[in-house]
Amino acid sequence: MKKIIILLFFISFSATGAGTNSSTDDSAKTSDQIIKLYELAEKHIDNQSYDKSLKLLKKLTKREDLGTKRADIYNLLGFSYRKLENPDLDKSFAAYMMAIEIDPSHLGAHEYLGELYLMRDQKDKALKMLEKLDQLAGSNTEEYRELKIAIDKYQS
Repeated sequence: MKKIIILLFFISFSATGAGTNSSTDDSAKTSDQIIKLYELAEKHIDNQSYDKSLKLLKKLTKREDLGTKRADIYNLLGFSYRKLENPDLDKSFAAYMMAIEIDPSHLGAHEYLGELYLMRDQKDKALKMLEKLDQLAGSNTEEYRELKIAIDKYQS
């Protein structure tokens, strides 16, 4: 049943963004309104108001004018699901996968996906995300260092 829910969730993400440009497309313009709403979602996250960030981010995913923020929005959506008092790891996973599908080199999505794998007791997959971060940008990035710290602290 969980697999069906995950699949339906993933399909709904794919369908809502099917006509939009990839966030790696430099010609895609991101409106000031999208940037402001994204920054508001970040403020909600900074304040640990994950329900508020989820509400806003879910609305944003339905828009077709996300431009270069599309992968970032899905990344924050995954983060918000993962940080809820009762985390929804399946929805978080689907959102991270969408962010990576949109932008395969999205460092934040790879880092957070690695952290999600640790929450699921899948250290081997977290280590693969660490390797991917190293391949994408090297071991001196903040995302690499943060995931490395999380893996080092992980207790199975």
